Amino acid sequence: MSNGELNTDLREKDFGLGQVPKRRPRKTIGEEGSRKQTLIGLIATIVLGLMFYLPPQLKQWWQGLDLNFSKENEVIRIERSRETKQDVSEIVGFKVEIKQNTDVEPVITKMLEGKAGQYGVYVLDLNTNKKMGINEKQKLTAASVAKLPLLIAYYQAVDKRKIDPETVYVVEETDRLVYGSGSMQNSPAGTEFSYQEVAELTANQSDNMGAELLQKFLKTTIPEEMTAEEAGKLWVDLYQNKLVSDDSKEKLFNSLTNTINEDRIPAGVPEGVRVIHKFGSEAGVVNDCGIVEAKNPYVICMLSTAVNDGEAEELLPKISRVVWEWLGK
Repeated sequence: MSNGELNTDLREKDFGLGQVPKRRPRKTIGEEGSRKQTLIGLIATIVLGLMFYLPPQLKQWWQGLDLNFSKENEVIRIERSRETKQDVSEIVGFKVEIKQNTDVEPVITKMLEGKAGQYGVYVLDLNTNKKMGINEKQKLTAASVAKLPLLIAYYQAVDKRKIDPETVYVVEETDRLVYGSGSMQNSPAGTEFSYQEVAELTANQSDNMGAELLQKFLKTTIPEEMTAEEAGKLWVDLYQNKLVSDDSKEKLFNSLTNTINEDRIPAGVPEGVRVIHKFGSEAGVVNDCGIVEAKNPYVICMLSTAVNDGEAEELLPKISRVVWEWLGK
């Protein structure tokens, strides 16, 4: 992300006291217009030059003033209103009546009709084990949803004392990425992060540089593709305390709550309902997988590949709302 700031320097001309300025010759209309055009052109050139040159310089200068700049800034939170009072039929655009899992699949299937790309959906009721799936076994682009198994590997290493979460890592210039989400990539060389801070930023901000560092610490890689069922079952195993300790689970779940992107699964459930989730995005990919902690908790995972981004951004919250109509009420 980049910030633009413009800095202009105005100078005043000093006329000596008591001096009478000489009368200047009268300009013709043509001369006056020509001078104005020249001045306007000069100002436009200066402004454009400042727009292209100054922002990176100013950003570096500002970061130099505060080494902790990137830990709390440069991150935009994306959130959508959690409006669930509206009838679900109005939201999806056709008559919907959902009373059991057999009603959900045809509704979501109809919602996906004519949409670009491929979608995979997996839902499991954590109390009754009732489930629903659409293309749930198809390998699709994981994007940042693949950071969930990486985070699980980190906490497993902490539980086994193979990694000390308080270990401090000093950012090197070679660590910096030129793209992706999260604030770490804007950190000046020399900024210090504990391993635990890196894990929390990787979870909450989906920090790409953080994920790269975790892979470096753990000497592992993350998958490029997953199925909705595979991703969903990771959440089931986490919920059932099969993967990490209670303490690690609590830390992981806290960092995956109120993330920087709350406009997919969370947008389909009411305010006050906790959603623990890992989203993922890239060109043609809009994903979200997690746990909705309703009175009747459930796992929902939505993956996609080669989709229309804007179309998918509107679709995922609606699918979440349909599933809430079935399991959350």
